[in-house]
Amino acid sequence: MKFSFCFFLALVFLTGFTAPGPKLKQTKITDAVSVLLPGDFSVMPDDAIAAKYPAPRKPLGAFTSPNGQVDFIVSERPSTFKKEDLVMLKAFYRSAITNKYSKVNFIQEEVKQVNKHDFISFEFTSMVVDEEKRTNKLAPIRRYTFIQYTIVNDKLLIFTFNAPIDLQQLWQPTARKMMQSIKLS
Repeated sequence: MKFSFCFFLALVFLTGFTAPGPKLKQTKITDAVSVLLPGDFSVMPDDAIAAKYPAPRKPLGAFTSPNGQVDFIVSERPSTFKKEDLVMLKAFYRSAITNKYSKVNFIQEEVKQVNKHDFISFEFTSMVVDEEKRTNKLAPIRRYTFIQYTIVNDKLLIFTFNAPIDLQQLWQPTARKMMQSIKLS
């Protein structure tokens, strides 16, 4: 009996006390795009989008956690490429990612299928170092990012999950579930 109890306690400690993560709900981004998002995420205000993600085009959808630290963005751009070009485009987007940040550590990088659609998938941690200033340097900005690209009807769709690096362990399982839940029609 003592052995069984000790074994049970050891099993509990080895598996940890991790919470299952936030409850996800199906969210319609457009008539043709939906994804599971945490129930407490809200639509990001336009001024926050402009400040955090400046771009010529407003994203199709931008959502953020209650504290504003974790974001999910869906963007769309015209594309002359076809879905058959994703393998070739993977190298291009990998290069763009490595050029954007001071340091990148790829967790995964692949072309994979999600709900019958092919996606270029990059999961990585990044760091941006303030190399411009000679005095009063800013602390490096470290992020966890999961980004997926696909092409549908001559449009490039970009799905991006961002969180501070110190929240990676908490949010990584949820980010993976979200990215696996993308539905396109």
